[in-house]
Amino acid sequence: MRGSHPRITLLGNNSGRNLGDMAIMSSILESLSKRLPDAEFFVPTIKPSWVKEHYGSRYNVKAVNVMPWTLSIRLLGLPTLRCLAKSDCALICDGIIFGKKLFNPAFNYLITLVFLAPLARLLGCKMVCYSTGIGPFPSWISRLLAKWTINSCDLVMMRERDSEKLTKEIGVTQPVELTGDAAFINPVSSDGAALAIMREIGLDPLRPVLAINATSYLDSWLSEKERLAEPGAFLSMVARGIQKAQESVEDRFQPLIVCTHPMDEETCRELAKLSGGHIITNSHYLSHDIQAVLRRCGLLVGMRFHSIVLASSVEIPVVGLIYAPKVRGYLRLLDCEDYGLELASLTEEYLGARLTEAWNNRAALKARQEPIIRNLKLGAEHAADLLAARYFSERAPRGERAPLARAV
Repeated sequence: MRGSHPRITLLGNNSGRNLGDMAIMSSILESLSKRLPDAEFFVPTIKPSWVKEHYGSRYNVKAVNVMPWTLSIRLLGLPTLRCLAKSDCALICDGIIFGKKLFNPAFNYLITLVFLAPLARLLGCKMVCYSTGIGPFPSWISRLLAKWTINSCDLVMMRERDSEKLTKEIGVTQPVELTGDAAFINPVSSDGAALAIMREIGLDPLRPVLAINATSYLDSWLSEKERLAEPGAFLSMVARGIQKAQESVEDRFQPLIVCTHPMDEETCRELAKLSGGHIITNSHYLSHDIQAVLRRCGLLVGMRFHSIVLASSVEIPVVGLIYAPKVRGYLRLLDCEDYGLELASLTEEYLGARLTEAWNNRAALKARQEPIIRNLKLGAEHAADLLAARYFSERAPRGERAPLARAV
């Protein structure tokens, strides 16, 4: 440890726009602060006011502006380098190592991380893949840059087996620890807060709720053969599938459309209108509050990866609409590939039938997924234990290794 207390930089998409990224950030702040009460965190972000407003009073966190006028290209710039120069370690969080739009730094983080990793080493800061998810890598150069970046890390922790397998496929030689997604242990608001929010958005807390998440990405992360035949008709087809399920289930549900990113709001509002549902967005509520509402839902049908993870973490059974390979991998992880619905073969009749089946059997589906989720939470805790023991042993003596899920 360099100074009188631990200093840690969090490298991720910490702008407040993506619900999953914010759940990961708050979870890491919470779990590491419990183990290292005097830890100081630096968060490079394009929206420092958001981080300061929502987390500045809860944790010893300093939001660092990385807008272009600070001489930054996303994470790569003088403000981040100053953070690394002061930090004991820097954590690459979430799933920001991928190859899509590789040379567009406004979208892709890998193209900046490939420079930051060796610079961190020169500055004496240990780079860590902290419960990271990686891929896809559509080009040989993206695989090469990912391999270089991960091999430049001092500690590599992956959140699931698909990412661990991919590290081997691209030639990573570093040992890899399997953990669990940090979002699994995000603090959740009270049930009283959930009831108040449900009333605010027009839901009846006494009636069952089916949560649905959609993204404007639709099928753009999939290969050609996996894509929708008619992308323009997707939302109306999903809405009709929801309505068919409503008419068929044993206890009629209220649809709740869960929006996890501002870029998806237009899509989600359109789906709410078509399905007669209500909407909750992370433009108005934090991850803690949205998870509290999800905890009162009977089932979530999700597209975005972290909509499914955050619902799972509050023990709600999930069905996946496979908009990206990582969603397919997550349903495989839960031993529920049969509830991963491929977009290329999706019809309103098929969707309605699968939703009816999942809703009527949601207690059994929950029982099937729950043991794996419990172990994934242990894995997320293990990541915090491992980091604290490896770099701050004088503050957090090494304890027993937390058991990891066989299915991770």
